Amino acid sequence: MSLSSRHRKSAKNPPRSWRVTIMRKRGQFLGYVQATDREAAEAAAVDVFKLNDEQRKRLMVRERGY
Repeated sequence: MSLSSRHRKSAKNPPRSWRVTIMRKRGQFLGYVQATDREAAEAAAVDVFKLNDEQRKRLMVRERGY
């Protein structure tokens, strides 16, 4: 594999890990989802954790730091 082909593969947006929290009196940690950007992470969280409309308003998604 040449250097240029490795560089092209890394230029794509790989899925990242996102921390999902629902805000109440205190934030309640729900779990992690894999997605390429914040909007996709929110959509994945709604699907994975079966959130209703009220819970979606309180959703907080942050990129997981390593």
